[in-house]
Formats: sequence, structure tokens, C-alpha cells
Amino acid sequence: MYDVIIVGGGAAGFYAAIHTAKQAPGLKVIVLEKSKNVLSKVKISGGGRCNVTHAEFSPKALVKNYPRGQKELLGPFHMHGPEAVLSFFEERGVPLKTEQDGRIFPVSNSSQSIVDCLTGAANRLGVKIIKDSGVLKFEKKENHWEITTKNKAYHAKKLLLTTGSSNKIWQQLNAIGHNIITPVPSLFTFKITDKRLENMQGISQKAEVKVFSKKSKTDHPHPKNSTEEKPILRSEGPVLITHTGLSGPGILKISAWGANVLHEYQYNFRISVNWIPEHTTHTMKQLLKNIKSIETKKTIFR
Repeated sequence: MYDVIIVGGGAAGFYAAIHTAKQAPGLKVIVLEKSKNVLSKVKISGGGRCNVTHAEFSPKALVKNYPRGQKELLGPFHMHGPEAVLSFFEERGVPLKTEQDGRIFPVSNSSQSIVDCLTGAANRLGVKIIKDSGVLKFEKKENHWEITTKNKAYHAKKLLLTTGSSNKIWQQLNAIGHNIITPVPSLFTFKITDKRLENMQGISQKAEVKVFSKKSKTDHPHPKNSTEEKPILRSEGPVLITHTGLSGPGILKISAWGANVLHEYQYNFRISVNWIPEHTTHTMKQLLKNIKSIETKKTIFR
């Protein structure tokens, strides 16, 4: 019989295991991970540097960045917000740095620093890590939990789930009385077929992005008045042209805040991108005239 079983060997699972073992030394704590490696997403996050957290230290301000679950996250952020995360790693010998945009990375610029910190802390506290142990089901008995994996059954007084977007776990939670809100995709790029984007992959520019309702059969492919309509969604930020369409913070922000709306439209909608939001037609013409007068020998082409 274990005291605590944590299902999921990711960042949340390790963070929970370490805090549990630290707060109550002597508890028998294990982490069950379905794959052969733990912390695999941490390893590749932030382009291999690991974007640990963000430099927003007010819980009330921080929750405003979450499209859903703001009320539910306010309490946890008071206890385990960015400031607590900073202290957690720095106390364990992993210095962090804050970049200009507020993102916080390890000074080493290597996600391995974070992986080694979490696995090392868990080992020192006696947390047992069991890999290749996907959970098939969990059941509440009279005074404990029975967790069945593909290899064996475990028993624990307490059960903590840190499995992220696992449909199987959601189904089991629903079966024991939890209300599961149907998930929809979020933080995704836009697939767009437009000849104007061809051969422009890799270009990134701060832009204003607007989303409009999907066009009807009678709509012109590029309605002249589309930018005059009231947009359903709007955001500003860097927009990256990719080989399949558009990405970057300006697009990801819309897909996060408008996840339910875009799902309702079955991802068929119109989009307007203003690549020069800081200019009006008049100021842009004036800018081009100024450039032309200075760069007299250069040719403009498209």
C-alpha cells in the first residue's frame, strides 16, 4: 500500500511528487508514467531551452491570460505561481533568467537543467518512478484506491492525476461522477491556401488579425467590405508565415481565446491581416514617398 500515487510523469507530476514528499517525509510516493521516458515534453519545450514560467507575479493579472478556468486557477496561482516556481528551481541550484518579453528560461539555455533538477529532487526524496506503466483504470475502494496498469495493480491511500489531455482518464473521471467539459483544440496554427503567401515562409511581422464569420455561398472570395465588418475575434502580435499558412503569437492568441468559436464554425472562416497596423493609408503612402526619395536607385517589386 502506497500513501500517494501520482499518475503522469510530466512536469506537473514531478512537481507534485516533490512537494508531497518534502511536506511529509516518510510517505511512500510513486509516479506512474505510461511511456519509457519521463519529462519528454519538458525536454523539447521552448525549442530545447524550456520556457519555465512567465514574469507575471500577480495572480489576478496572471489568470487573465487564460481563456478558460480563470476562477479555478486563481487559488493555485496564489500558492504555486511564477514566484514560487522561481524559488523552487533556484533553491535547487538552477538559476533562471527573464527575457525581454517576460519568458523565463534556465540560465543554461538547456531544458536538461530542468529535467535533471526534477528527477534529482524526486530521487533524493525517495519518490519512486515507474515507467512504461500506462494506467488502464482506477477504482475507489472502501478506504483506498486501486490503480490497474498494463503490468500490475497498485493500491494507494491517495490518488493524484497529472495526465493532461488524456481521453481515457477523462472518461474514467466522468464514470465516477466528475463533469467533463468537452475539449476543443486550442493554440493551433491556421492552414491557409493563398497565393499571396507563396514563397514567403519564415517572414514574421507584427500585425493585427481579425476573424470574421464564414462566408456564404454568395460571398465573393475576397469581399471588399470584410474589414468593415465587426470581427468575431481580434488580436495583435507577431504573425509568422509558414509553408501551410499562418502561425506566431498573433495567431495562437486567437486560437486560444476563440477556441470554442472557431470550433463552432468548424474552422471555416475568413481572416483579415493588417501587416502595418501602426499606419493609415495616408501615413503609409507618405512613408513610401519618403523611401522613394531616399532610395532612388532601388526598385519595388512583389
